[in-house]
Amino acid sequence: GVIIMGWGFLFMAAASLQFQSNGSSAMYWLVLAYLFHTVGELCSSPVSLSYITKLAPAKYASIMMGVYFAATGLGNYAAGWVGIWSQTAGELEIFLGIAAFCTFAGLLVLAVLKPLKRLAHGAEDIEPETFENTEQIEIKPA
Repeated sequence: GVIIMGWGFLFMAAASLQFQSNGSSAMYWLVLAYLFHTVGELCSSPVSLSYITKLAPAKYASIMMGVYFAATGLGNYAAGWVGIWSQTAGELEIFLGIAAFCTFAGLLVLAVLKPLKRLAHGAEDIEPETFENTEQIEIKPA
């Protein structure tokens, strides 16, 4: 999913090149970039959240979810800095840099995927705790 997102930034780099040569760029570059960003996000986010719930101990699962979403917030903060740097570096360099970073991060994820699968082995066989053994509370109307 992360590599697919990187490909979306390659379309933005192509739009930047077209803008530099023609003074405008076609709309299909933006549509393709959004398509690849959306597909990449849909491929990576559910899998990440699933791994968190499978691998985290039950008492730390909600904390780990919070860490995941905090990392998303830090990524948005970093995006602001990238926007500032794009004013001096130029859009083409920024888009190519983000594409390279996403590709590297995706390859890193692929490298650690096999050990993660070993850690998660058997986690899908564990039955979630049911509420049958919990104490029933009766709520009486006021």
